[in-house]
Amino acid sequence: MTAAFARIAHRFTAYELVLPGTPAFICLADTCPTHCCKIYSVSLGEREAVRMERASGLARFQFLECEDGEPIALPLAQPYLLSRSEGQCSLLGANLYCGQYEGRPDACRLYPHFVIFLDEATDRPVHSYVEGMEASLERALAGEDPAPFVPLLLRHLECPGFTGPAVGLEAWQELLRETWQLQYGNEFAPAEGGATGRASSP
Repeated sequence: MTAAFARIAHRFTAYELVLPGTPAFICLADTCPTHCCKIYSVSLGEREAVRMERASGLARFQFLECEDGEPIALPLAQPYLLSRSEGQCSLLGANLYCGQYEGRPDACRLYPHFVIFLDEATDRPVHSYVEGMEASLERALAGEDPAPFVPLLLRHLECPGFTGPAVGLEAWQELLRETWQLQYGNEFAPAEGGATGRASSP
């Protein structure tokens, strides 16, 4: 994985490879200078909107971007956007932690990690061959050669929260699997508090 990332690192300068031994992520909302909940607009799909409704008790117009009281549906795979107010997510609490953490969208559960699959033959990321990507992931998690694709777990360098204890092998495997599930929209139910390497926020 280290060799594979080294070949493409020049194309992913905002990211760093996550391996066992990497410091775990701990949200530092009270001291964070970047505040991902302020910088980014968050997209979500129907399944996530339903989860937010159930977890929060809110109606959709209370947490989605709306027009004339109706949620705006964009022509995207994840058509909705969390509403924003005063330059930040409208669900962000005064203490800078999520006000609806239990129902938060997958993008919020995913950040600051994501996974790419590198085609060893071309050194290009693979996006659409999900069955082959999953097979390579399972081989990697079993300690086998993942060819033809190499799963690379990355972290966003702009996030300052990587201050936790070193992630062990099992926690890294759990984090990689959880990130895969969140990113590729599998209907699995990831742990609500996140994997061991992805510390939860209050």
